[in-house]
Amino acid sequence: MKLISDPHKIDPNWLTEALHQSGALPDGRVLSAPWKQIGTGKMGDNVRFELEYEGAPDSAPRSVVAKLPATDPTSRANAAGNGSYWKEVCFYRELASRLPIRTPHCHCALIDSTNTDFIILMEDMSPSEPGDQIEGCSVQTAELALREVAKLHGPLWNRDEVAQLEWVSQGIEQESMIVQIMLSQHWWPGILERFGEHMSPEQSALGERFVNSYSTWAQSYDGPRTLVHVDYRLENVLLAGDSDGVPISVVDWGSPARSGALTDVSYFLGAGLLTEQRREHERALVEAYRQELQGFGVSLSAEEAWNQYRRYALHGVLITVAGAMMSGADPRGDRMFIAMIQRHLQHALDLDSAEFLPNA
Repeated sequence: MKLISDPHKIDPNWLTEALHQSGALPDGRVLSAPWKQIGTGKMGDNVRFELEYEGAPDSAPRSVVAKLPATDPTSRANAAGNGSYWKEVCFYRELASRLPIRTPHCHCALIDSTNTDFIILMEDMSPSEPGDQIEGCSVQTAELALREVAKLHGPLWNRDEVAQLEWVSQGIEQESMIVQIMLSQHWWPGILERFGEHMSPEQSALGERFVNSYSTWAQSYDGPRTLVHVDYRLENVLLAGDSDGVPISVVDWGSPARSGALTDVSYFLGAGLLTEQRREHERALVEAYRQELQGFGVSLSAEEAWNQYRRYALHGVLITVAGAMMSGADPRGDRMFIAMIQRHLQHALDLDSAEFLPNA
């Protein structure tokens, strides 16, 4: 199929071909497809097409969602440079349909030879909607999210296959050194300039120590590894709430890595719950996740799970700092990143995650 990433140029004929090829439209054709932009994604844009057909079966989707390169030039350049678009296309092509974690069904995933232009046409999960990172979520939603991400981690636990996927970050020393240079010389100074007034002295001091020892911290983990989402946060899950939709589905697969499984758990709880709520419930939630893993034959003790969880509280600092500095600034985005950096730094302080840094 021809790659078209401008929603103004995606016409009924293109959509008909895509849905024919995916098997979602065995007969008939799309007659019209008005669209509108949806979501608050930072590294890519999402649009929903409402579909009218001629001669289509009742099973044909009434709408589809296209994920496209970010309109914001800073976000687009950084996402393309990091290979985020290529990685997400590869995930949907190679893994999504093989895993029990619920993701939108992919109708097509196309990318150009430079990895800068792409389209992923997928199932519309409405009435499900992304969570709100600023407002946070309930304990029940957090448990649902952790049990769901266990369906990613469990099937690929310590599997050699993950180490062989070229589009998955393997956490090698060269990668971590590059990240540390960016953190210490560019991203963290930028965060202090933009948001420093919103951090306590203790939070700023921990952030400073972390960014200056990131590479050693990243290389020091020697436990079991699996495929992790990396950016597993409240706005990257779609929630049905009280509707009849799918209870939860997971999106934004542009930064997968081979790492400790509690990376995703700690990151989600660190900013998905408000701080007092997180303090009260995190042990029980980590245990619920651990029990879900056991259903995939994974043996992980409660002590091991808790120590991984404590260690990876610092992952939230990394992703928040990098995400804020690699995406274009906007008022809503700034409020979100302020909430996230405060919560993740406090999370790491509460759990004494500095114990896992060198010279602790």
